[in-house]
Amino acid sequence: MPATRRSLLRALLAAPVVLASAPAWARKFSPPDHARRLAALGALDQLPPALQAAFSPGPDDSPIPAPGPQDWLSQHAEPGQTFSEFVVQRHARPGEVRRKLTMLPIGAMEGGEWPALAVVADFAARFFQLPVELAAPTTMKDLKARGRDRGEFYQYDTRTILAGMKRRVPADTYTLIGVTIADLYPGPSWNFVFGYASFDERVGVYSFARFDPAFYGERRGADVKRTILRRSLGLLVHELGHTFGIEHCIHFHCLMNGCNHLDESDAAPLHLCPVCRRKLQYSINYDPATRERQLAEFFTARGLAADAARCERHLAAIEAATSAPP
Repeated sequence: MPATRRSLLRALLAAPVVLASAPAWARKFSPPDHARRLAALGALDQLPPALQAAFSPGPDDSPIPAPGPQDWLSQHAEPGQTFSEFVVQRHARPGEVRRKLTMLPIGAMEGGEWPALAVVADFAARFFQLPVELAAPTTMKDLKARGRDRGEFYQYDTRTILAGMKRRVPADTYTLIGVTIADLYPGPSWNFVFGYASFDERVGVYSFARFDPAFYGERRGADVKRTILRRSLGLLVHELGHTFGIEHCIHFHCLMNGCNHLDESDAAPLHLCPVCRRKLQYSINYDPATRERQLAEFFTARGLAADAARCERHLAAIEAATSAPP
């Protein structure tokens, strides 16, 4: 498709026939070795000490695991995107005018175990180091979104949702992302999709619907709120990452890895790998120490201790690099 219409998905494929007949190349995918991961990251020696420390692979930056038969990389051709390729592609970046993110609630969001949108917006602001604004809610009807009846529930076509959203992007907004608890699908041959974001049209949409075990008729555990929150945070920043031009990562175990199902998504870290951290910092020009400190505070407040500890270790490495004598 043309460059101005590029999109990426974080999704579960629909048709069992697709899952049963993965292409030959996909069955042979193996994680890149250390040299290839470093090549994807690029040389760091000309960067300031803080950035060198921020992007240098550490003990928390593990290689991407080999995919299982139902995992994303067993079903999808993913060539990967190095940092140098990302730079050459010249993706749009936030500027003086478009330097905020806007979340658009679509439909009712009350009730159930759904996280408060103010909490989700706070996380996005810390993750991307940009202001995040909550827009006035809208509806699928107002967006002229089309859908289909699946018997027990109704689904909406993400393509028509994004078409309606494109007309609503505020002039001072870099990305408008819709949030809904309605189920989504991206085309007739797909069963459903967690989220869909356009690279170049600055819009995306994602759904909480399938993050609740009750959607599948399963019992909710005692920790269901935290489970749904973590899933929602991961999908939000993954989709927003696409709107900065960051493609699915095949180098490290990373938030930007593609995923085919909830188990694969739950196993992914809520953090970017060194390659994707470098891409995001290049786009936004944030201070890495401030970002890690703010993320650690968020994770601690929400009871996500392991995620907070990871941020604190990364922050310590950055601070050590900047305090060391030249």
